[in-house]
Amino acid sequence: MSDMGYLDGYIYHMVHFDNLRSIFQRRALLSKEKVLQEKIPYRSIAYEEVQTLRDRIFIWDFSRQKYRSLHSYVPFYFATRTPMLHNKYAEGIQDKIAIFEVSRVILKDQGVLFSDGNVSNQQLSKYSGERVGITPITVSGGECIRKYHPGGPYGTNVSCSNCYSGVTFLEHLDWDGINNRRHIDPLEEYIRIRHAEVLVPDLLPLGRVEGMVVRTRDMVQAVNALLEECGLIGRIPSAVRKPQLFF
Repeated sequence: MSDMGYLDGYIYHMVHFDNLRSIFQRRALLSKEKVLQEKIPYRSIAYEEVQTLRDRIFIWDFSRQKYRSLHSYVPFYFATRTPMLHNKYAEGIQDKIAIFEVSRVILKDQGVLFSDGNVSNQQLSKYSGERVGITPITVSGGECIRKYHPGGPYGTNVSCSNCYSGVTFLEHLDWDGINNRRHIDPLEEYIRIRHAEVLVPDLLPLGRVEGMVVRTRDMVQAVNALLEECGLIGRIPSAVRKPQLFF
């Protein structure tokens, strides 16, 4: 498949309904770092254990020539019906989830990175506290470099997720795994691959959003009422019901 073929379709970002008002008012999806900097209240749907791992991951920013926190990126998934969404189903809050659809063409934007699995998988231990700096694979550097501090890695998980800069590397991703077209063992590796990410630095303006998807008719009405209240009707796509993207 050509690079452009891989750029067909969407990437997806999930949020709880309770966060939509602040997102609409800010006119952007913000990284966790920016949300905290701007003191915006939010309801997290992430697991604290995974967030703690992400706190300890830093990615080399080629434009700034220094590391930046993984939390300074807005994360998206290539996959639909991810294990994370299934967890929200199991928790009984799936119907409160809204999914933002963004064209994969954003992968051509400067500074946008992607991975072949959940970026939190870097063989970090839960308790030793080591951190890792990751240099993504680029056309000029064909290896994903990791530097652990003060030592490590001390984790026991088998696989690390690589980060990439440049759409030419999209062919390196396990698309059959991401799209759930093949069986993957063990479960840990299935979860890692299905959560291959796109990382957008700092924020994504709502003008880049091409769709907003929910599971129920009640949520369609609630989200669109909020869009109208925030003056966004006609400026970004209204919410639509797509139960096929949910469990």
